[in-house]
Amino acid sequence: MPRGTSSVSGRSLGDMARQQLPPQIRKVDLKTGTRYEVVVDTGSPDGRRTQTRRRFRTEREAKVFLVSTAAAVDTGTFVRPTERTLAAACQDWLAAKHNLKASTRRNYEVALQPVVDTLGAHPIQRIRKRDLDDLVAKLRAGEVEDRRAYKARSVNKLLMTLGQVLESELRQGHVVRNVAALVERIPVDAPVFRTLTEAEAVKVMDHVCRDRVAWVLALSGLRRGEIAGLKWQHVDLEAGTLTIADTRTPVTGLGIVDGTPKSRSSRRTLPLPDDLAAVLKAARRTQAAERLAMGAAYQGGEYVVCDEAGRPRNPAWLYDHWARMLAELEIPRVRLHDARHSCATLMHLKGVPIAVIAAWLGHASAAFTLATYAHSQPDALKAAADALRGSASGL
Repeated sequence: MPRGTSSVSGRSLGDMARQQLPPQIRKVDLKTGTRYEVVVDTGSPDGRRTQTRRRFRTEREAKVFLVSTAAAVDTGTFVRPTERTLAAACQDWLAAKHNLKASTRRNYEVALQPVVDTLGAHPIQRIRKRDLDDLVAKLRAGEVEDRRAYKARSVNKLLMTLGQVLESELRQGHVVRNVAALVERIPVDAPVFRTLTEAEAVKVMDHVCRDRVAWVLALSGLRRGEIAGLKWQHVDLEAGTLTIADTRTPVTGLGIVDGTPKSRSSRRTLPLPDDLAAVLKAARRTQAAERLAMGAAYQGGEYVVCDEAGRPRNPAWLYDHWARMLAELEIPRVRLHDARHSCATLMHLKGVPIAVIAAWLGHASAAFTLATYAHSQPDALKAAADALRGSASGL
C-alpha cells in the first residue's frame, strides 16, 4: 500500500487533515444552509472567563476570524462586544475631565448635546460614520428639532469634541475605531475683523463718560471676561502695574461664573501706560465719591468696572453699551472683542514685536497672534504704497 493513503476511504491523509476543523469551529446545519460557528476564549477582564461566538457562511471566513481574534486577545487589542451607549461614553468622558473650568465644561456639554439627543441611546459599537454624516446634514439644514441650522464652525466643534470622546473609548478598548475622525470637516473661511483705526481708537479713549475705564481697558487688549473680573486689589497704581488674575464669564445655564483666566499665559502682569493709569485713577475717584454719597446702600466696590452702587457690571452689559457708545461717537460698528484686535493691530503697526504683543494679550503662541489679531488697515496699506512710491522714485 503506498505511503500516505488510506485503504478505507481511498483519500490521502493530507486531504483528511485539510478538512479537519479546529476545535473552536464546528459545522452547523441550518434550514438556511450550512454555517461555521466559532467559539473563542477572549480572556478574563473581570475575573470571569468570556467567550465570543460568531457564525460564518464559509469555513475560510470562520478560520480568519478565529486567527485574528486570538491574535487580538494575545496582544491586548481585542474589543469585546458591549451594549455601552454613546450617551454613557460622553458622560464618562466629561466626568474624567477633573480640571475643567465651569465655562469650558459647559461648552463641551453644549457641543455634544445634539449627538446625545439623537444618537445617545445607540450602542457605541454600532455607531457608524453614516450616522454622523446624516446628523451633520440635518444640523446644517436646520432639521434637528429645537435647533437652528448649524454653521460650519459649530459642526466642526461638535465633531472635534465627539472625536475626543471616541478616542478615549478607543484607548480603553471599547471600540475598534474612532468614526468621528472619518467624518469630513466643513471648510470655514477665516473670520474678517474690522478693527478701529488709530483715529477711532483715540476718539473712544478720549470719550468722557462714567464707564470710560471699561472701554480703555478693552482698547488695552483685555478680554471681556478680564475687564468684568478686574479687581482693584490687582491694580497697583504706585508700582504702575495691572495683573489679570480673575474673570467673570456668562455660562449658559449657570449664569455669571467667577473664575480664573483661560490659560496660564492669560494670567499676566502688565505695566500701566500713562493714559490707562490716568483713567484708572479717575475711575477710583468716581467710585469713592459714589460710595460716600450712597453710604450703607453701596455694595462691594471691589471691581474696577462696576455700577454706581458698586455692583460689578454684567459682561453682557459691556457688549450692549460698547455698541451704544460707538453709535454715539458715530463710529461704524466694531465688536467689543475687536477692540482687542485693534490693540494688537495698532501695536503691530507701531513696530512692537509680535512676541511682545502675544505676551501682552496673554497668548501662548506668537504665531497665533500674528495669524488672528494683526490685520492690515487701509491707513497701513496706504502708508505701504507711499513707501513703495518713495522707493521707486529713488531708483
